[in-house]
Amino acid sequence: MPASHLPGVCCPAALGKRLGMSDNSELRHEEDNEAVQAVLDRVLSWQAGAPVETVRGELEDGLAKVGESRSEDWLRSNAEAISKADPAQS
Repeated sequence: MPASHLPGVCCPAALGKRLGMSDNSELRHEEDNEAVQAVLDRVLSWQAGAPVETVRGELEDGLAKVGESRSEDWLRSNAEAISKADPAQS
């Protein structure tokens, strides 16, 4: 039996990856607008795993500081994604 099929032995392809976890890369390449992407990156770095309301407030504040705005759907979906993000991967 290959070592990867033995109990307690991980297959090489799975090394360094936790099942069900993300490296948050989908949030790091969300925007074409560099200023808005910088806001997303900053909020992701500092607020990953925080409550949705906290994340949304940080997104709104950051966008206001760079003179940008986004739709209600954009704010909601990104706030939820950052709230669910793995802080260890930010």
